[in-house]
Amino acid sequence: MEHQYVFRAIRQEEIPLMYQMILNRMAWMDQVGISQWNKTHYDTVYPLSYYEQKRLEGEAFVLEDTRAGEIVCAGVLKKEDARWPTEAPALYLHHFVTKVEHKGVGAIFLELAEQYVVSTGRSLMRLDSAMGNTTLADYYGSKGYVPVGTCVDGLYKGILREKLLVKQNL
Repeated sequence: MEHQYVFRAIRQEEIPLMYQMILNRMAWMDQVGISQWNKTHYDTVYPLSYYEQKRLEGEAFVLEDTRAGEIVCAGVLKKEDARWPTEAPALYLHHFVTKVEHKGVGAIFLELAEQYVVSTGRSLMRLDSAMGNTTLADYYGSKGYVPVGTCVDGLYKGILREKLLVKQNL
């Protein structure tokens, strides 16, 4: 049986699609009254060229709906993250975005990204979410991401979260 969703590295021609998903999500945030990417100059801080660089570094990924033949979710899995005060065997999820009209694909992306993290020999996935966004905090909590600190990056104030994917040998 063919799987409907495939998690894979982004292709060069898909970078504009990822960027457009981010712009669409920013417009959605304006519509629903969420103050996040839309209020922190996200598209200026992270222009289209940034995502192309992340692709070249092997850090940009997508979730493809193979039945519909479209990209429905994307994110960057960084090997290092200056927001975190400690090093760990982790990958760091950033720029996590879904198509506004595709409910539930974010959870699929997270699950497959976690499997990818483990396949690289790492035991943690780390991410952050905006302070004050209780809906997003609840979502990440329901997926097993535990708050472990806070961060500030320009206009952004976030909560650092991590999920242990593989028990570490002590």
